[in-house]
Amino acid sequence: MWRGFTNDILRDLSMQHIQEKQNWLHHPRFSEPERVLVRLEGIGKSYPEEAGDGVPILDGIDADFARGALTAIVGRSGSGKTTLLNLIAALDRPDRGRVWIGDTELTGLTDEESTRFRRRHIGFVFQFFNLVPALTVLENVRLPLALNRMDDAAGRSRALALLHRVGLSGRLDAFPDRLSGGERQRAAIARALVHRPLLALADEPTGNLDHKTGQEVMALMTAMVREEGLTLIMVTHSPEFAGRADRIWRLHAGVLALPE
Repeated sequence: MWRGFTNDILRDLSMQHIQEKQNWLHHPRFSEPERVLVRLEGIGKSYPEEAGDGVPILDGIDADFARGALTAIVGRSGSGKTTLLNLIAALDRPDRGRVWIGDTELTGLTDEESTRFRRRHIGFVFQFFNLVPALTVLENVRLPLALNRMDDAAGRSRALALLHRVGLSGRLDAFPDRLSGGERQRAAIARALVHRPLLALADEPTGNLDHKTGQEVMALMTAMVREEGLTLIMVTHSPEFAGRADRIWRLHAGVLALPE
């Protein structure tokens, strides 16, 4: 499902298409929340199989994620962690239940409304980076600005500042295939934050990196998220990296719970 977001980006590379988009201001039903930024209410999700009613992945999940907090979701492979992130990002829809970001119910939006909301308010860091191969480092980071009609002088200055912060000032014109894995992920972090989203979602952000590089990338990402005052929800297999979070949820047998 993360592939769908990349396809959105590639489809929108045409500047003519960008110019035809509606005004990308905040969704009219979105307003500043109180303490909680993300709320899940009774979330259930199953995947169909050839025989039977389907395989349940998530079963009645209720959870709140605080504004400005770094939250880790841990669990074994196949437990539904990525599925849960997809539902929070409105890249997929639950079979039952509701997903809220602020006072916007994402499960009540049309597909087009979900796309606009996601592009404006959510930043993504993927395990496999998902940089656009045909764009340079700087162009990749500026892409969310273009999609949100924010690629003015101030936006370009912010992109350059973030690339300096992640140590890529000397790689602005490099293409992704000329970067190391750590450099690609640092560029992806800058891209995720450049449009000042309310929520950052990271799906195994160190899963494709060696341990030392993963440590460096994780330290950089968590520091920048805290500097920006963002809310981060991160899926990880690493107890070490989960330990950097303010709160850890464990997903097991379709149920999300706080460890005892």
